[in-house]
Amino acid sequence: MSVLRQALSLATLMLSAVILAFDTPPATGGRARESAERDAIVRTLASLIDACVAGLVADAVLVGPPDSGLGIIAEEAGCGLVEAVDARSGLARALPAMRYPDVLVLRAGHAPERGFVDEVRDALAYGGRDRALVLRAAPSSLLTRIAPRLAEPVGLVARREDFGAAGDLATLAKKLRATELTTKARRAI
Repeated sequence: MSVLRQALSLATLMLSAVILAFDTPPATGGRARESAERDAIVRTLASLIDACVAGLVADAVLVGPPDSGLGIIAEEAGCGLVEAVDARSGLARALPAMRYPDVLVLRAGHAPERGFVDEVRDALAYGGRDRALVLRAAPSSLLTRIAPRLAEPVGLVARREDFGAAGDLATLAKKLRATELTTKARRAI
């Protein structure tokens, strides 16, 4: 295979990322809560650096409530910003601006574990691109340790048009019959 053909095939495996910053982990309240929410968002963005360096994630958009101060985080991270009153409308506004047809939607407050980049790249390259991939939270209770499929979905890789007007990742993952990723996402804070 020529170098140009290899480069083109790798370029088609790139994702656009949407970080939903609506339901970050709760903290004690006041300034402490604000600080914890910002830390969760920053850690989620930082967790995608390996994916960017590896050429899997090409661009990112941070989606969150208006007047939440997310503009500073988005500017420093070099990503776009969409302000909306809820995740559904924010996602609907962010998707048309994505550069690539495959999109990773990730809830702020979660960071994909090691192996995520390789697993997603392999799934897209060899498993067919018509199948969505669901990223679940790392087990946090005895029940989710015994039955990992009961952990909440915190990320979804799918074609842009598959998201439609969905705002709930769990419902959408079920509707798309998403394939479970072995890699999990740990709480970022």
